Amino acid sequence: MPKPKYILSPYLKQGLFWKVIETIAFPIYTKADCRKVCELFELKGLPVISESTLYRLFLLEGSDNIPYLQTLDILAKFCNYKDWYSLEKHLNELSTFELSFGKVHVKNRSTLSLLTSCIHHNELKSVYDFSEQFDGSLELQKKGALGEEFYKALKTNPNKNDLFFKNFSKLPIVREAFFEYMADPTFIIPSYEIGLKYYLLGIKPEQSSKSLQDFVFGNCLLFRYYFLDNDKSESKKLGIKLYETYNFSSKDLASIHIFPKIRFLAYKIFYLNINGTIQEIQKYEIWLLNYVSKITQKLTLEEKRIVLFTIADVFVNNTSTKVDMHNQLKLIFGDVLNTLPSFVSATSLKDALPYLNRNAAKIWKI
Repeated sequence: MPKPKYILSPYLKQGLFWKVIETIAFPIYTKADCRKVCELFELKGLPVISESTLYRLFLLEGSDNIPYLQTLDILAKFCNYKDWYSLEKHLNELSTFELSFGKVHVKNRSTLSLLTSCIHHNELKSVYDFSEQFDGSLELQKKGALGEEFYKALKTNPNKNDLFFKNFSKLPIVREAFFEYMADPTFIIPSYEIGLKYYLLGIKPEQSSKSLQDFVFGNCLLFRYYFLDNDKSESKKLGIKLYETYNFSSKDLASIHIFPKIRFLAYKIFYLNINGTIQEIQKYEIWLLNYVSKITQKLTLEEKRIVLFTIADVFVNNTSTKVDMHNQLKLIFGDVLNTLPSFVSATSLKDALPYLNRNAAKIWKI
């Protein structure tokens, strides 16, 4: 009896592709990437799908490949779903949610969502009313879909984003789904600096752990931006605020998310470039590697990836960091590198960064 096949719509095919990428946490560009995914199937105790099958399904241009249902079941289980029908149901629920803000999927056509169109024309009242409905209880994947749409709308906005940031930065769903989940450390979004300042307005870190997390998150992103942009005045001012006025300890930071926490600890290397010596930088780098080496056993794989990426980003952008430090970082996180294509551990940290990047805007299809 022949195995049943399943015709995938373009939306379901793309959704499945990005679910796999979210699971493996690195982009799939080549057959070599497909080969690594096959190895990860084995590690999860799943039947192996050939690299050729994955390549035809996801990467081959113009392919109308119709996969076997068994293949889809394996891929769904790999992405932590019961079977293909469970994943298909979830993707269809996401599609329905996207319709609520006017996003439609038309084959071979790029279309603007209603939300994006309203932002581009500064018709913000309806967007505000829509966004005000949601709080932190919204499902993570739906937060991601909404945050992605805000990201794309603001990135491509032909007008200034200042008015949006002024009016929306206090809305819970915009703070979480856009600012936090879709953080933009490269500041590619127009007026993003202004947006972060509105996000931080009135935040006092001593009020609560959430206030502390927001304070550290926003100020660290601004500090990195000013430092790498060679804005000496602003970077020094913000560095003093973070590392002298407050100078949070590891104990202070224990209650906040690993990403802002490790940003704060790692970005101190940037501050020591401004207000320290080479010897102080090198001493702190050794402390930082010893610190993460001690805590790594308590971290999940995803948390390890966040720590690895954040420190690697600093080491790459800090010209005084020696290659020996790069190699020590790789050794500490060897188990993470083993889940990535084999060339990543062999290449330089700079070339490895695209495979390590844990910012959601890079992992999602932005």
